Amino acid sequence: MKIQSVAALRQLPPRTRAVMGANLVSSVGTGLVQPFLVLYLTRVRGLPVGAATAVISVIATASLLGGPLAGRLADGRSLRATAAAAMALAALGTASFALVTGVGGAVLAGSAYGLAYGAMLSVWNTAIGRSVTGEARSTAFGLQFVGLNAGVGLGGLLGGIFASTADPGRFQLLYVCDGLSFLAAGAVLVLAVGRGPERPDPAAAEPAAGPRGYAVVLRDRALLKVLAFTVALMVVGYGQLESSIPGLVAVRGMDARIMAWGFVANTCCIVLIQFAAVTRISRSRPAVLLAGTAGSWAASWLLLLLATVSSGTAVQAALVIGALAVFAVGEALLAVALPTLVNTLASDPVRGRYNGAYSAAMSGGLVLGPLLGGWLLTGGQPWLLAVVLGAGCVACVALAPRLGRLHGPSDSAQTAAPEAPDDRHTSDPYENEPQRLGSGGGR
Repeated sequence: MKIQSVAALRQLPPRTRAVMGANLVSSVGTGLVQPFLVLYLTRVRGLPVGAATAVISVIATASLLGGPLAGRLADGRSLRATAAAAMALAALGTASFALVTGVGGAVLAGSAYGLAYGAMLSVWNTAIGRSVTGEARSTAFGLQFVGLNAGVGLGGLLGGIFASTADPGRFQLLYVCDGLSFLAAGAVLVLAVGRGPERPDPAAAEPAAGPRGYAVVLRDRALLKVLAFTVALMVVGYGQLESSIPGLVAVRGMDARIMAWGFVANTCCIVLIQFAAVTRISRSRPAVLLAGTAGSWAASWLLLLLATVSSGTAVQAALVIGALAVFAVGEALLAVALPTLVNTLASDPVRGRYNGAYSAAMSGGLVLGPLLGGWLLTGGQPWLLAVVLGAGCVACVALAPRLGRLHGPSDSAQTAAPEAPDDRHTSDPYENEPQRLGSGGGR
């Protein structure tokens, strides 16, 4: 199998590689603590299970505000200052968990971290969207997802080795290390986004008398379609990965270790798929990738349905682990398709707000997904979870091709300018596609 990612990484601009490196550093820190928050709050700090899980909801809800706020600041103020503020707040929020002794402190720490989490997603995507265009942009988003999963996996391994509920000091040290990783990543990110002037976008400057704030987002019907599709995919897919799917395993009385091996298979598949085929994925149309995402998740729900109605521990284990491995295919495709599509529709003066709205759409789906999944699981018929959400994925497969007809002004304007013959960072393989229509946006 030909490994494409190394060559693709070398072709990206140094600024883009620096942003991706910062993301890798922060993801290792995230992996140190991500699997253990509920365990830490309940078994180490003595909080009730309901309060501990409520903190997860607080984080998700706060992230709804963080993305749009960071997007507005990145456009109206400075991406560099926004990045510094987001990473510093993330460091403060996660490190504060080391000092939590009650519900109030956990909620405050979760609120700060959630606000920063939404902001960071907007900042990462805006920084990459501004530094590259066309196929290079798709490649960068794909490789960033590789680094994210590899970093979280490595951090999770180190955290699993070091953490011990018998020694609270170990968990405290992990949260401090996570905070330090955000500070280190923030320093790299600030240097990267502050290196040289931002690339101008002459064809899409925001008029002085034009819409202000997020009105420009609400006027773009093409983007609103993408955001609605994002919410739907989060509800039927990502929003269930760490909530309803483990809940299904628990309701059916399966061995809890099945989920551990399932997440190992999921992470390994994501890294292998992107590492080996990132160039091929980045050259595919976003609508095709989104249809593939929904299709793979529909197949995953089918395997989970079979696990629900089957008997035998070995069969159930194989089906659940296989389902999470198939789920990884959709994750790998989605990581390239959605941020690429959002940044294709955006122009540089409003790119932060577009990515902020995208961050909010993802967070909204991650809030709604567990609520729907929990309601389906408590109805007494666990198989309904797989049937309803699988049907939702099939509907997304049918809707995905409609997103392939969306087209934004920014890349085509940039590629119209004279370029050096060997410039690989500003070409858009879709700019001459006859099926593309004007976005109808208000930019």
